Amino acid sequence: MDDSGAIVTAFVAAAGLGAIIGLERQVQGTEKDPADTDTYAGVRTFALYGVWGAGAGFLGDRFGSSAFLVATLAFGVLIVASYLGVGQATKDWGTTTESAAFVTFIVGALAWAEQWVAALALAVGIAYLLRSKEFLHGLSRRFSEDDIQAVLQFGAITAVVLPLVPNEDLGPFDAINPRKIWLMVIFVAAIGLVGYVSLRLLGSRGLTLTGLLGGLVSSTAVTLGFSRMSKTSPATLTNALSAGVIAASGLMYGRVLVEAYVIEPELGRRLLVPLGILFVAVEGAAFVWWKRSQGSSTKDPELELANPLTLTSALQFGALYGVIIFASKALLDRASEASLNIVGAVSGINDVDAITLSTADLVETSGLDPQVGAQVVIAAVAVNTLVKAGMAVALGNRQLGRTVGGTLGVAAVLSGLAWLVV
Repeated sequence: MDDSGAIVTAFVAAAGLGAIIGLERQVQGTEKDPADTDTYAGVRTFALYGVWGAGAGFLGDRFGSSAFLVATLAFGVLIVASYLGVGQATKDWGTTTESAAFVTFIVGALAWAEQWVAALALAVGIAYLLRSKEFLHGLSRRFSEDDIQAVLQFGAITAVVLPLVPNEDLGPFDAINPRKIWLMVIFVAAIGLVGYVSLRLLGSRGLTLTGLLGGLVSSTAVTLGFSRMSKTSPATLTNALSAGVIAASGLMYGRVLVEAYVIEPELGRRLLVPLGILFVAVEGAAFVWWKRSQGSSTKDPELELANPLTLTSALQFGALYGVIIFASKALLDRASEASLNIVGAVSGINDVDAITLSTADLVETSGLDPQVGAQVVIAAVAVNTLVKAGMAVALGNRQLGRTVGGTLGVAAVLSGLAWLVV
């Protein structure tokens, strides 16, 4: 950069972006102690940090990388000295401000390199992150150690285990591909984890919303939890509990549709109309019961829903998926395609994800007729819906049993009709 105007612009921009971060630090410092204006870095100091970063870039361009390195090391020495001095004075040995200072130095260097978007995004983003201290601390209190461990386990099954799993067809009928099975485990675990984290973030802000998000984790778990809850909760909450169960069950149709589309779009297209109709109809019923529940002043009880992701649950789902895909390929090889509906119906008693993903895989890799695949998935959906209707009747209070049992019973009948005409 040789133009003097461009040089001045870079330094001014670096100072301004540094001042954005410094403003947050200064406000934070005065909030802690309004009388203390000397022991923290503020707008002026951080503006100079940004200029220092741009200056390091200037020296590097003019005198080589050694000059840039010297300027960077000098900045590091300054920050360490400041840290020690402020720490001695305040007995606060946190490193947030010092870390922000180093980021400001980088912002200045980016401004010198004319990376305006990156420099602005970094400055504003860091200022917002620093300002979100209380929010982030409150957020962290919503999660337990088990939740953090589950997130780390998801990272492990994704980044550590997946590269080690062989990508080849094994066993009779070449039915088992370990890498493909593990990819399905990751896919379903991610869906469940998103729903669980959403519940943790939002809490119990209305039972219908909780049930809807819970449907991403397990609509069966929501049905079980809310049905039992209806026996001990005030009668005024029954409509809200019913809406939550119905909303979770309706979301199951959308979840199955997404899974089918991701693995095999042709199967997804076959399922679009029947599952789309079921999704709209059931969620519409949930909305009706949610509207009826409005006006209750009783505090919503919490839904106890365990984190869906553990290594044990991942292995269990992988084993279930492997068994279903093996049984399906064996039937496809030795019997008729129609016999796969038996596998679908039996699988739907407990779970719809495994049969959906395995059927989509058969359509994609084994030439299974998409129409037959759609019938298999709908058979599982119909049985699963019927099981949840029975669960609500058996475990819930009389009003919830009538509401949920009737709604999901009709949905199961519609699923059966869809199986006949798909």
